Amino acid sequence: MSITWVLVANARSAALYENQGPNKGLTLVKQIEPESDGLVEDLSIGAMDRSAWHGPGDLRRNRAKGFAHRLAGELKSGRNHNRFSRAVLVAPPTFMGLLNAELDSPTQMKVSGRLEKDYTKNTPADLCGKLGDCLCP
Repeated sequence: MSITWVLVANARSAALYENQGPNKGLTLVKQIEPESDGLVEDLSIGAMDRSAWHGPGDLRRNRAKGFAHRLAGELKSGRNHNRFSRAVLVAPPTFMGLLNAELDSPTQMKVSGRLEKDYTKNTPADLCGKLGDCLCP
């Protein structure tokens, strides 16, 4: 049986689902949140706001890149343990670019579909409808 992992992500959250074949639906494997750096967004240190060190965009971009790296690691680990035969990635365009940049070549080869949308708020049933073509090539 061919197992497909579906990673639905944005820079703030991700869900990893498993599909075990046509008409089998999606089963949540893991909900993944970015690791907290322990800092509050508006935290000032002394007289110097963190934005004086890095622009707010840089900070968000670095966090998003770190999260994409972590998600790529999850996919690589699943591939190394033969937990799926192919993967489908669903993420907004900018985050998809970060995620693609973090995937190693063998994991990239397992990706059979990409959808550049933010479906992180969708239910598994909604996702099945939106991903029908990706799940049943």
